Amino acid sequence: MKTGSQTRYERTDTALPPAGGRLRNLMLRLGSSVVLISFVLGTLFWLPVACFAVVVGGFMLSGLYEFFTMVRKRGIIVNRFLAMGLGVLFTLLVAWRSLVETGMMAVPVGQFGTDIIRWTWDIFWPLAIISMCVRQIARGNTFEALSGMGTTLFGLAYIPALFGYIFYIRSVDPSQGAELVLYLLLVTKMGDAGAYIVGNLLGRHALVPRISPRKTIEGFFGAILFSAAVAVVAQPLLGRPLPPIPSFALGGFLGLFGQLGDLSESLIKRDCQIKDTSRLLPGLGGILDVIDSLLFTAPLFYAFLIYG
Repeated sequence: MKTGSQTRYERTDTALPPAGGRLRNLMLRLGSSVVLISFVLGTLFWLPVACFAVVVGGFMLSGLYEFFTMVRKRGIIVNRFLAMGLGVLFTLLVAWRSLVETGMMAVPVGQFGTDIIRWTWDIFWPLAIISMCVRQIARGNTFEALSGMGTTLFGLAYIPALFGYIFYIRSVDPSQGAELVLYLLLVTKMGDAGAYIVGNLLGRHALVPRISPRKTIEGFFGAILFSAAVAVVAQPLLGRPLPPIPSFALGGFLGLFGQLGDLSESLIKRDCQIKDTSRLLPGLGGILDVIDSLLFTAPLFYAFLIYG
C-alpha cells in the first residue's frame, strides 16, 4: 500500500538516517504493506460484501479519529464524540445506499425503504451543521467556536465523504466491483511507490519545501508515470475496452491527483507539526497516512466510471 508519508520524496542533498536505520525502516514498511495488501485483497475477493463495507467503514472512521486527534493537538477545539457520531452516521448511510441502490440506481427493495435512504442522505449535512451549532451554544462560551465547527465539517467532508466513494465504485457493477476497486488501489498506490523510488534515486529539486522539504519534483513526476504505466497493464480490470493511450492518460490523471491528495495531507500535518497521524502501522504511519492519496482519486475514478 503506502510507502511512507513525509519521506516519500527523498532528496539526496538531505541528511539521511544511517544505512541500518534505513534498512530497518524499509523492512517495516514492506512487512506492514504485505499484511495490509493481503487483508484488503482477502476482503475484496473472498469475503462477503458486508465484510467489505465493515472494513472500508473502519478505514473511514479510523482516519477521521486520527484527523480529530491531530487537530486537537493543534489547539483547535472540536467535540470528538459528536464528530465521530456524525462520521458513523455518514458511513452507515453511504454503505447502505451503495448496497441498496446498486450503481446509484434504485433497485426493487420497497419504495418506503428507498425513500427513507434518500431522505436521510439529503438531510445529513443540515443535520450536521445544526447539531454542531447547538453543541457550541451549550458549551457556555464562544472561544474558537467558528474554527471548531469549520474544522469538524472539513473533517467530515475530507475523509468520509471522499473515501466513501470506494463504496460506490464497488457497487457500480456488482460483477466487476472488486476488480474496479483493485484497479484504483493499484494505480494510486503504485504511484506512491513510484514517487518513493524515483525520489530516492533521482530526487534533486524540492517540490514544495514549505510543506515537505523531502518531496521532490522528480518524485512527483515519477509517481505520475508509475500510475500511468500501471493503468495500461491493469486495463483488463476495468471490464471495458480502453486503448493504451487513453489508459495511460487515465492513469496519469489519477496519479497526479493522488499526489495532490498526499500533499494536502502533508499540509495539514505540517500545520499540526506532526510527522505521522499515528503509529498504528509500523513504517507506514496511521490510517490517514495510507489513504490520503485515495481521498482524491476515489471520487474522480467514480466520475470516470459513471460519465466516462
